[in-house]
Amino acid sequence: MDTDFTAVPDWFAGASAGAGVAVGDLARDGGRSLVVLMVDAPPGANAGWYRVGHGFDDEGRVSGPWGPWQPVPDWGFWENQGAGIALADVGGTGALDLVVFAVDAPAGPNGGFYRIGRDLDADGVVTGGWTGWTPVPDWPSWENAGADIAVADVDGDGRLDLVVLCVDAPEGQNRGLYRSGPLGPDGVVTGWRGWAEVPAWWGWENQGAGVAVADLDGDGRPELVVLAVDNPAGENVGYVGVGWRLEEGRSVDGWGPWERLPGWRFWENSDAALAVVPVGAAGMPHLVTLAADAPVGGSSGWYRVLDPRTDRDTGAERGVWRLLERDSGVLAVHAALLHTGSVAFFAGSSNDPDNAAAGRFGTAVWHYPSTAISRPATPIDLFCCGHAFLPDGRLLAAGGTERYDPFLGLRQAVVFEPDEGPPDPGSPTGTTGAWEAVPDMAGGRWYPTLVTLADGRVLAVSGLDGTSQLNTHPETYRDGAGWTTSANSPNWPMYAHLFLLEDGRVFYSGGQYGPNNGERPAVWDLATNATVPVAGLPVPQARNQAASVLLPPVQDQRVMIVGGGPWDMHDMTGATGSAAIVDLKAVAPRYVATASLAVPRMHLCATLLPDRTVLVNGGAMMEESAAHAALDAEIFDPASGTWARGATSRVPRLYHSVALLMPDGRVVTAGSNPARKTEELRIEVYWPPYLFRGTPPGCLPTETDVAFGGTVDVATGDPGAIASAALLRPGATTHSADVEQRLVDLPVVARGTVRLTVRLPERRHAPPGWYLLFLLSDAGLPSRGEWVRLG
Repeated sequence: MDTDFTAVPDWFAGASAGAGVAVGDLARDGGRSLVVLMVDAPPGANAGWYRVGHGFDDEGRVSGPWGPWQPVPDWGFWENQGAGIALADVGGTGALDLVVFAVDAPAGPNGGFYRIGRDLDADGVVTGGWTGWTPVPDWPSWENAGADIAVADVDGDGRLDLVVLCVDAPEGQNRGLYRSGPLGPDGVVTGWRGWAEVPAWWGWENQGAGVAVADLDGDGRPELVVLAVDNPAGENVGYVGVGWRLEEGRSVDGWGPWERLPGWRFWENSDAALAVVPVGAAGMPHLVTLAADAPVGGSSGWYRVLDPRTDRDTGAERGVWRLLERDSGVLAVHAALLHTGSVAFFAGSSNDPDNAAAGRFGTAVWHYPSTAISRPATPIDLFCCGHAFLPDGRLLAAGGTERYDPFLGLRQAVVFEPDEGPPDPGSPTGTTGAWEAVPDMAGGRWYPTLVTLADGRVLAVSGLDGTSQLNTHPETYRDGAGWTTSANSPNWPMYAHLFLLEDGRVFYSGGQYGPNNGERPAVWDLATNATVPVAGLPVPQARNQAASVLLPPVQDQRVMIVGGGPWDMHDMTGATGSAAIVDLKAVAPRYVATASLAVPRMHLCATLLPDRTVLVNGGAMMEESAAHAALDAEIFDPASGTWARGATSRVPRLYHSVALLMPDGRVVTAGSNPARKTEELRIEVYWPPYLFRGTPPGCLPTETDVAFGGTVDVATGDPGAIASAALLRPGATTHSADVEQRLVDLPVVARGTVRLTVRLPERRHAPPGWYLLFLLSDAGLPSRGEWVRLG
């Protein structure tokens, strides 16, 4: 239900400097009243006034009479820059209290203050007296452009919290900041949480803001809803953003895109406000917005009711991107999903020669999905190294940067061993997990490829050596035994996309970083060093920073390459959107073109999803060009050979960006480094369409350690509704390359009443190590992935 704006009658402020709105059952008879706040700002002292509209119905109308304007006593402010109100039974008496908030804006730092009018009667009269004005500590702004409050339980502990939002309005981009704290029955907040920034705040010139708390998706956890009024030259616009799933007063599921409110008819607002009201028999939450219009010659107040349009409305078709409040800690040049469920972001010197010279090397372990992050020491410069998982779940990283300009490759190698759980608060460094040295390689490698082999060894190929020449001596690492060097290989390019095949050979897809060194796609026999060319790759000269994936399931032995661009930055022909697939089981394998991307791109990431599709995100149509960024995700269905458009992200993901599938079926993307010392630290999370299409099946394997060729029982609610099962190897990604990920089909061999039995793969299809076990329902809904160790 959407209503038009309705005027608040007898709005008398010639100039207003704040407004608020709240809805509540003042008479305690099951009805609702609309309460509005007006800040009158004549020359001299300001004044706050509120009035009650009785009989606020499901159609968004005040069907009863309006009460008189009532003053908020002791309004001691001369210059306000925002205000707000909320209704709640703060004192626990059964009657609603009126919480009033105002931003004081003297010359110098601003301040936020709140007070409470106790025990409103049915007419909105304060019968229990007023508390004094209480300051909100550590007010962050000297110039505000709107503010509001809400009162709700934001952390599920059964106690009310006071939520404060303000718009910081310096020269340039504005910011939306919020904080909350437990509001005691005495009206005092104890234990304020720190200020948090609403990511990607809308507007350089705001003229109003609002905040409300409501459970928009019915999962039992509240969301934070914010309103921003943008004031460009000309007509103003109202935008609403949602921070999903509050825990400890913070949005942990990220912020959806800003949604424009229709019919915002004002050209000069002085403030705005927001509340949420349940509408209809189902009590669906709707937004109540109040706008203070401030044209020349006077002001007026207008209210309306709107159905909240959120990203969930289109989620089942396109999925959604949500921007997190927390950042990656370091530039996500490299990323790997650890078997603890945490994500390791590491950057080494992070494309910064000054960091390299000072020995500042960065790793951040994000304890997903919490906001906790730890910072283990990074012993060597892992900038542009290679990485692969060992059978025990540790991550092997080899090579990196010994010197900048010209770049020389490191010989060192390290392994990261994650610890279980979040950071230890008692630790002086707050670290979880550690890098440990292993034997050095024979030669240096900068931009190498590491591939885990069927026996658990790791193959290291290519990269620039310690003389800045291409390293053509492959080496293999066996845990506990170190490295073994082999005869010269072909001139595989840097970060060559190499995939282990079921017969033990390795396939070069034709994708890489930089030029292809004259090499074309080929199957490489490690035992004989012989190669078998694979023809048919379209535009082979434009596969710099393409993406390649071993299509699901791995038993089909099909590889897709998609996107990429010229390796010479002066080549302005731009990226390609072409995609091609090769069936490596064919007698004479040959690439065959498939449907192209809707948006050509390079620097892209391709991620296998548990419903056996492939997500492509990020990249740009021109090398390292944010102006030509590809923001729409695209999803490839190997069964139909078609692409579907996904949701639109907000952060350009260019060079040095990454993407990883998480156990809950979401995809995390981070990074972007279009110029030296330019670091994008924001994280976005993609919720694929399947997360909005119903209840996923349960999945609980009865064993964690499982054996090649054996079986494992998996508990699930309705085994007859399971279409397939699979293992997904966790990703380890950098520079548009992730050769770790693979989806291995698990045939269902028996179905019981509450569990099914699946056959585990042979060694030739899955290197030993940790995998996520997913079930997929007949409706195409994947379960949550559960960790098992195959070996």
